Amino acid sequence: MKKDSLKEFCRAVKKYKSYYLSCHITPEGDAIGSILAMESLLRRLGKKTFVVCEDAFPERLRCLSDKRWNQLKNLKKPAPSCEAIVIADCPTLERIGTVKNLIKPQTVIFNIDHHISNRRFGQHNYIRPEAAASGEVVMDIFKYFKMPLNKEEATNLYVALTTDTGSFKYSNTTVHSHQMAAELIATGIDIEKINEKLYATYSLNKINLYSRLLSRVKTAAGGKIAWAVLKRDDLHHSGATYEDTEGFIDFLKYLKEVKIAFFMSELENGHSVKVSFRSKFDYDVNKIATCFKGGGHRKASGCTIRATVEEAEK
Repeated sequence: MKKDSLKEFCRAVKKYKSYYLSCHITPEGDAIGSILAMESLLRRLGKKTFVVCEDAFPERLRCLSDKRWNQLKNLKKPAPSCEAIVIADCPTLERIGTVKNLIKPQTVIFNIDHHISNRRFGQHNYIRPEAAASGEVVMDIFKYFKMPLNKEEATNLYVALTTDTGSFKYSNTTVHSHQMAAELIATGIDIEKINEKLYATYSLNKINLYSRLLSRVKTAAGGKIAWAVLKRDDLHHSGATYEDTEGFIDFLKYLKEVKIAFFMSELENGHSVKVSFRSKFDYDVNKIATCFKGGGHRKASGCTIRATVEEAEK
């Protein structure tokens, strides 16, 4: 039987009674929506669950419920012992950060993803690189169990899908993506309210930050490459947060001549830099990210470089 088959994966899910659920550091809509939906599915199957992530629940995703979200460093007591862990939207196990410390030799790993660079690190992997979002992969699991979606689950999956397709603008959007969106909308979710909370809530601090970043956009290769660098001081002067940088890279990608864009964020320790890559047409930025031990998709990838921001930029 194919290792990544849905049937094999779901049969294995039934075997265990307790699950951690986690996703990558600095989680975005697809990671969080996928994990929350999957956690609800497991509870409906009678499993015990515990969602745990290295980072806090993002403010910009308050259209989703954070009531079951646990940030590892803020736990008031040790995490409960679980037989298995479901990890979503992570090409490598290292991307879950310090949550990896919860995984014991006997912990069974379930790996759900859509990244072409996924290293199939689980005992059970369900990877669909052709899917626009990990939310699409989770939707398959709901259908296997013949489990109708409630509104909260549908909202989670809609956010996963719309954020990873850029509101259905990116080239990863497929016919299946639109069909899935139609199924989710048919549950009665309020997409106007969801999109208002996702995209129409810029703070003045965020606008001040964008003003600083836009003033020092750099280009190379005749304008075909564009990038910008966030330094820790930018957050101090603007009053913004790292979360406020979400989406800035689109300003770079939408420049007319640009084929490849990247955005660099100096992290709090001053010795590491997070880099996000985007591309147009046939340029494959996953290959660039992989050179720096990162990964993702052809047109959207990322990595973390252990260096000062000046060294990383070079």
